[in-house]
Amino acid sequence: MRLTNSPASYGLIARSFHWLMALLILTMIPLGKYANLAPFSTDVEFAYKFMLFSLHKTLGVILFFLAVLRILCAVWQPKPLPLHPERQVETFVAAVTHWMLYSALILVPLTGWIEHAAIPGLAPIWWPFGQSLPFVSASEWLFNTASALHRTFGKVLILAIILHVAGALKHQFIDKDATLHRMWAGRPASGPDAPPGGLIPAMIAGLLWVGALTLGLWLG
Repeated sequence: MRLTNSPASYGLIARSFHWLMALLILTMIPLGKYANLAPFSTDVEFAYKFMLFSLHKTLGVILFFLAVLRILCAVWQPKPLPLHPERQVETFVAAVTHWMLYSALILVPLTGWIEHAAIPGLAPIWWPFGQSLPFVSASEWLFNTASALHRTFGKVLILAIILHVAGALKHQFIDKDATLHRMWAGRPASGPDAPPGGLIPAMIAGLLWVGALTLGLWLG
């Protein structure tokens, strides 16, 4: 079983990162919503709500470090070549979506972590390395701003996930090609000799994040 990517398929390392992070994301998003909606009118409800937030934050920290490692692996191991380079718009949208996903997997947990560090003592992260962050001091303004950014970036993440899943389903059930098989089982598929994307999708993703940042700061 191949560990690294090839031009035709994904290796075990990339596939393991992909599905582990997918599991964490699909756990954290509903968990965060549930924690926010949980009542806290009694001491028991209050303790349960804080436990939910501690679990959400702890998974978020794990996701943050996994995302950093995943991005480093993506730089070290180039992606397999696209199966349909002639579909330029589709390939371009897929590249922008991947950049949005990668950056969201850093920005969403990071803003949540800053939010947590700005108001210490609320629902601790379950790990032995403390609750603070370098260069983050206790501040109600910073807490409100990071909270607004966390919510805004979370919506961007959900949108990117929807686009990503929709693309995967299209490849599987409409195109009937090997895109999903490459990520699920590492099955090789003959790909074209054309590089995907380039820097323009990253620049477009950056502009979209500027818009999300502006909206989040305004809400904060």
